[in-house]
Parts: sequence; C-alpha cells; structure tokens
Amino acid sequence: MQRVFLACTLAVCGLSIEPFLHSLPLIAHQQHQTTTSNSSTISVMIHLDPDDTPHAGHPSETWFMLMQPDGSIIPPADCDCGARVYDGEGETVFHHLPLSSTTVDGQEALSTSITFPTPGAYTVVLSGEANNASFEPFEIVFPVTAILPPTVD
Repeated sequence: MQRVFLACTLAVCGLSIEPFLHSLPLIAHQQHQTTTSNSSTISVMIHLDPDDTPHAGHPSETWFMLMQPDGSIIPPADCDCGARVYDGEGETVFHHLPLSSTTVDGQEALSTSITFPTPGAYTVVLSGEANNASFEPFEIVFPVTAILPPTVD
C-alpha cells in the first residue's frame, strides 16, 4: 500500500519511478542478519509484529529462527539463547527477555513479546551458544524502529 501511494504521489508530480518500484524492499519475514564465528556461520531470521514495524506501547510478538550454514533449522532446545533490547542511546530497556519455543511455517523458532516503550530506534540483541557443541557462540544485533500505532478514525 505504501508503494502504491508513493508511486501515485510521484506520478502526480511528473516523476516516474516505475523502474525502481520493484526494487523497494519488502521486509515482512525478510530481516536476516548473519554472524560469523571462528568455525561456523549462524543465520538468524527475526520477525516482529506487525510487519516488522512494532507499535510503541503495544506488545510485539517477536520470533527468531536459527539456521546452520546448510539452511537446516537449529531447534530452540539446542541453544542456550538470550535476548536484550537497547534504546537509541544504548541504554538497556530489557536485559533478559523470556524466550520460549514456537512454530513458524512448520519450523521451530524462539519467541518472545517485546513492548517498545516509545517510538524510536532500538537494538534487539540475540546471543547464544550450543547446548550440544553444534555451533560456535554468537551474538547478532538487529536494528528496529518502533512507530506510533495508527489512529482509528
């Protein structure tokens, strides 16, 4: 919807962005971050409700899917993981978020609920180490922007 509005607005102004319209990112379920340790690479996909743009003051269901370099899912039970949230100033907002196991599109993932207190920039940090030596310890940083919830007229 935002792309259509942007395209219509620019078209009215006499600018054509059609060639670039398809290159605008779709971010729902697409925010990937990869970290490399000494002997392996762990990929983590993060998703925050709604549509990876959480609303300040409202709980945002959040999940993390951990993957090996070959794309296989790392079960939550195999990771001693922790999640933290920092505000734009680097101050701790949440130090030990409770993590639980969930299923996303038939795959196992870690989940938690995060309520970002005010609109603005935040950093979500996921760290972990294997319970069974299947991967190296990791820490992955995800930038997140919380927005004001939409108003209902």
